[in-house]
Amino acid sequence: MNKNVLKSGVILPLLKVVTRLKLSQLEVSKEWDELFERKEKKQFIKNLAKKIKKTRYCSPIVVVKSDDKYIIVDGVLRFLALKDLNLNEVDCIILEKSPDSSDIFKDWIIEFNINSVPTIEERKRLLSHYFRIIATESELDESTYNEKYKFISEQYGRGWGRNNVITFKKALIFEKENPNNTLDLSTKLLNNEVSFEKVNQVLKIFSNPKYNYDLGKESEAKILDGLLQNKYDLRKAESLIRQYNNKKEIGVTEIRPIINTSDERFMILPGNSLDTKFPQGTVINGILTSIPYFNQIEYSDKNSKNTEFEIGREKKPESFVRNIVAIMKIGSDNMTNDGAIIINLHDSYQDGICVGVVALLIIEMQKAGFLFIDQVIWQKSNNKPQGNKTKRFVNGYESILIFSKSKDYYYDQLKIYDPTRSATVKKGCSEQGNKGANLKHSYHISNQYRTIRNFLCDNDIEQILKLNISRERSQQDGLQNGFFGSFPTLLPIPFILSFFPENGTVWDPFGGTGTTGRAALMLNRKVIISELYDKNIPKISEVLERGISEYNENEYLTLKNDFLSNEHDLQNVA
Repeated sequence: MNKNVLKSGVILPLLKVVTRLKLSQLEVSKEWDELFERKEKKQFIKNLAKKIKKTRYCSPIVVVKSDDKYIIVDGVLRFLALKDLNLNEVDCIILEKSPDSSDIFKDWIIEFNINSVPTIEERKRLLSHYFRIIATESELDESTYNEKYKFISEQYGRGWGRNNVITFKKALIFEKENPNNTLDLSTKLLNNEVSFEKVNQVLKIFSNPKYNYDLGKESEAKILDGLLQNKYDLRKAESLIRQYNNKKEIGVTEIRPIINTSDERFMILPGNSLDTKFPQGTVINGILTSIPYFNQIEYSDKNSKNTEFEIGREKKPESFVRNIVAIMKIGSDNMTNDGAIIINLHDSYQDGICVGVVALLIIEMQKAGFLFIDQVIWQKSNNKPQGNKTKRFVNGYESILIFSKSKDYYYDQLKIYDPTRSATVKKGCSEQGNKGANLKHSYHISNQYRTIRNFLCDNDIEQILKLNISRERSQQDGLQNGFFGSFPTLLPIPFILSFFPENGTVWDPFGGTGTTGRAALMLNRKVIISELYDKNIPKISEVLERGISEYNENEYLTLKNDFLSNEHDLQNVA
């Protein structure tokens, strides 16, 4: 028998000899009865008695002397089994010193029994006493707590480092303060059902006021339960919490589901794009969006709701780019394999130096597994002048980056319009526009489609798109409120025609004024718009309704026949 025993990192001296004592001299302490339930031990004691009778051996019982009695520290069940066998004596090891308090005595009992208790509930009960979480017990100083952390870490071994032991202790405290919670964090830890990291994340969410999330909300939303079950990671859980709180505060916004009818072809999703959760079964054919500039335009004042989630306000360009890529991944998860991602993005300048967010985004998108197909230049014919102190050429363009999910992305080649071809719509009507094209039959083209045709003719399907930045913006006409930072309605036209199939669904994660949606609806596509600020949703809805009303099947078919090859030749895209 070892002459020493470990107690909270401290070696307790034992007598060098085993002493035989009468059972009548031994006593079970009240502390043991506070830690264990005798009724639960009846069958175990019965089986232990049979084993002792058969082997004729019983390990020495550890005791401490108190007046004329010996109080059992370790071996209560053996003592009770011996009494059932009507034996009179037992070998004992006597501790040389007595405990200073009842709490210390409990610690000794726990340290002897921590690895031998058969049930999770008993282990939790013992550890709650050990860490002084039970209300009647006193607080310990930091040094003593450190000794206890070390002891438990050594007893439980791998995976139970000091920080993890502290996390377990926090879980016990949380459960004491919230006895009706159903997460059962400490049990899951002892059963190895969850990681200490996940439990720590859950506890931080509950304790941090910025999340505004409590057990009442958890009982309804079950967000942290999903995190514990590894259904998603912490970032997604945080997004779901923000989304849940937003819906609780403003109510659920009624959205129009995308179904196969001509008058219900768009959906508006309010909230942060990083929190986007598409309705079950949603499938998109691609993404087309204009990203907010990095650290240049603030789309709402600092006191507005959701400002903290506005893309473009990040402190570092790397964070800005990571957020964009995360949003594209959300779309990709709901995208057909032949889907394309088209991003309009302007670079930013700080103290006269280019930040390089366009290059950063290309690299990070490639790292994320997306294929970089092309970079198209949007040339602005009347760009803003710059100050005399700016030491670079006038910046008269923005980039349009094209990525795909796979090599087999959808593509329908735009072709140069042949004015000698016959028009097929509304023969006999007076022709409007088309810049004097010599058509065999005159026909009427509405202003919207005429403008689209002229734009496609002017650009001749080049990698440089020329477009006036002060005209043809979607917000200029008939909207309820002004808006800045939008891009021209014509800009998405060639990309929608070439990269997204007819009746396919396009997602714009940065809704703005609904420019992408209006163009997509006029070209017989469906659209999903995400928008951070509720105040913009009426404007977006108005623009999308306009896109539906402007759609003309005959004019669209003529446009398609005149400007699309109607062949998806994927071999010639090098």
